[in-house]
Amino acid sequence: MPAGIFSRGIALTGLLVMIATLLLPMPSAWSGTVAVPLFVLFVTGLKPPRKWGGWVAVAMVPYFAIALGEVIANPSGQFATSLLAGCTMIVFFSALDFSRRTGVSLRS
Repeated sequence: MPAGIFSRGIALTGLLVMIATLLLPMPSAWSGTVAVPLFVLFVTGLKPPRKWGGWVAVAMVPYFAIALGEVIANPSGQFATSLLAGCTMIVFFSALDFSRRTGVSLRS
């Protein structure tokens, strides 16, 4: 079994859940625009390039910050934004674990 396959699977599943959370109730132009980078990360993760895990982890930082702000500021949509915030954390750590297990150095 290739190194990091489990971590990459968790990260890809988390990305799919995030995309579904953004698009499922009623897709809008804004939610579609926000979901495009997640879709690109998902597609590239099917056959990941060398530093894929590092780029995914970096991309999760603004998603987490915005989702956490929405959890605090918008109590009516708290379930969806809490799901997004939780998935960003899972994807963040899974992507970093994938990089670590495959032996990729993010320094250079």
